[in-house]
Amino acid sequence: MKLPIERIGGKIRSLRKKQAQTLEDLSQSTGLSKGLLSQVERGISQPSLETLWKITRALDTSIVHFFEDVAHNQVHVVRKEEKNQIIFPGSTGTCYVLGHTDSSRLRMLEIILQPGETMRDQFLDREGEQCLVVSRGEIVICVGEEELVLSEGDSLFFDSTLAHAAINQGSVPAVYIWSVTPSKFT
Repeated sequence: MKLPIERIGGKIRSLRKKQAQTLEDLSQSTGLSKGLLSQVERGISQPSLETLWKITRALDTSIVHFFEDVAHNQVHVVRKEEKNQIIFPGSTGTCYVLGHTDSSRLRMLEIILQPGETMRDQFLDREGEQCLVVSRGEIVICVGEEELVLSEGDSLFFDSTLAHAAINQGSVPAVYIWSVTPSKFT
């Protein structure tokens, strides 16, 4: 089995950011260079056991944390009752995360909009792509300067840097599945 360097690096980056540490902070607490830490986080450089040990000590975690899902990293199941809800500022709809892990490059979301509710994506400072498909009801989606009506089965693909919002102007709940890459909400 090949060592999942990108997954390990993604977990390091996620944990570092969760603790509000910069690369400079981690560099100072480990004695490792910012360049090496950056390469490890991006999966470019394979860390030695000693390097991993220094990082785990600085992040106050177990070295096992970085290998927990290695054997099961190909398939991730999220049961209906296990879905995590996230809140988007300025939005009134309900948003559930579908199958996301710390090292995922793709994030899938299920959005439920009751009549009159709106979902706005406030994370416009990232490059990437998005796609959505309406699985129930109808939504009005505003992307950039365009306003489009999408019904059950319709899909849309667009650049993540465009301002976008979805509104349920109908009289019944609307549900759509939204995919975002890269997966950067946190």
